[in-house]
Amino acid sequence: MKLVLTMFFWGGTFVAGKWAVGEAPPFFVAALRFAIASVLLWTLVAWRFRERGNRVPVPAGWAQWTGMFSLGLTGVFLYNFVFLTGLSWTSATNGSLIVAFNPMLTAVLSALWLKERFRPVQAGGLLLALLGVGVVVTRGSIAVMRSLSFNPGDLLMLGAPLAWALYTILGKKVLARFPPLVATAYACLFGTLLLLPAAALEGSLLSGVHRLTVYGWISVLQLALLGTVAGFVWWYEGVEMLGASRAAVFVNLVPLFGVLLSSLILSESLDVSQLAGGILVVFGVGIGTLGGREDRDGAAGAVTG
Repeated sequence: MKLVLTMFFWGGTFVAGKWAVGEAPPFFVAALRFAIASVLLWTLVAWRFRERGNRVPVPAGWAQWTGMFSLGLTGVFLYNFVFLTGLSWTSATNGSLIVAFNPMLTAVLSALWLKERFRPVQAGGLLLALLGVGVVVTRGSIAVMRSLSFNPGDLLMLGAPLAWALYTILGKKVLARFPPLVATAYACLFGTLLLLPAAALEGSLLSGVHRLTVYGWISVLQLALLGTVAGFVWWYEGVEMLGASRAAVFVNLVPLFGVLLSSLILSESLDVSQLAGGILVVFGVGIGTLGGREDRDGAAGAVTG
């Protein structure tokens, strides 16, 4: 049940992100989101380790500190830059369908970088998912492809699966030495430290607070509390109970929830090209996930917003 709720929360991040960047600039929204999430995650880390009578793990040496910083750079700073900036130009529906491609891209990069096995059935799933993303980005129009008149938000959103795949791969080395919750807390901390000066350069660090309405604050809190803190904690609980490969199957619910919530809350319509592309993406990712049933643990091993 917690895994289903986690996918619901992650699907909701596309709606919350779309609403939030409609009121305040992307870097401000991201910085506020992870500042709140960092405080809560570190409070949770301190409480759990104190309850067990253990000390909170601290990176030892330059390599471990660099590893933690790389998680904040890729999974928090870069991901949220392309995610939230992309949402300011494209629909939450398109965003959720494009980012759903993440697990397949992670599998490809893991095969290239970590020399993990990439099965033929996964290759077939990759092609289907790629085709689906292409249909969504081109809106099913050959004319769009010929003229290269793509929505800039869709193109930016393509960077989100790449940033998350890098985060997942880099996190595999970190998780060999640190518990997932601790690694996530460090990633959020470093990501926040990178986002704050970016928001300052954006000119929104102080003015952004006044731009948010009640609904804007609700959106930011959804991103921080449900999409980040509860989402990550419950995701790892699911991985521990079911294993990474079985838990990964639930990821296919994220675009479904994303599309449904976009329709219900933002009144976004789902046209034929989005429906067809979304089916291809989800089906392709499903084939690839089931075809690569190795219990591999990643920094978050899933798709999030």
